Amino acid sequence: MKKEKIIDFGVLALRWYLVFYMISYGWSKLTLSQFGVHDSSILEQSIKDIDSFYVAWHLYGRSTFFNISTGILEIICGILLIFNRTLLIGALLVLSVLTQILIIDIAFTTGVFGFALPIRIGGMILADLLILFYYKEKIIIAWKNLTNKISTKFKYKWWIYLILPIIGFLMDFVFAIFTTPIKMLLNWLGS
Repeated sequence: MKKEKIIDFGVLALRWYLVFYMISYGWSKLTLSQFGVHDSSILEQSIKDIDSFYVAWHLYGRSTFFNISTGILEIICGILLIFNRTLLIGALLVLSVLTQILIIDIAFTTGVFGFALPIRIGGMILADLLILFYYKEKIIIAWKNLTNKISTKFKYKWWIYLILPIIGFLMDFVFAIFTTPIKMLLNWLGS
């Protein structure tokens, strides 16, 4: 077997390693089985006495929306890694998702599990980076296409650019006005 074919097979194996874990983690969130604290004696303690892992996992477990939305995103990432046409989009999304999971694990799980989970997620990030590195030529082409000749359609006077930060800030009020009916509907549905 040629060296290129062995490397190609290794990258394919890394893809399926990530596919397995992304779909597995996503499925555990969709079934609401990943988060939560099932030991009531922990939840009966004063919050200052509870390890941040249990506090975080309890809060994550209380939000069905959080579990479903992150679970769907992780499953989509895994599915995108399966197909050659969507591989790079999937690998870039996986990098983003796993980086966020790594931050959460470092912040909340090390007190209970040590660095076991951050090391596992770090290994998954490394696998994803190796996949992206393997396809670096395609990424460079895509980057050049995405960033080549990006500008506004029209030219503006220099002073317009000075007031744009203020206009950007004021846009928050415009969006608040336009989204008020949606907020009112959601509040009405929630009550």
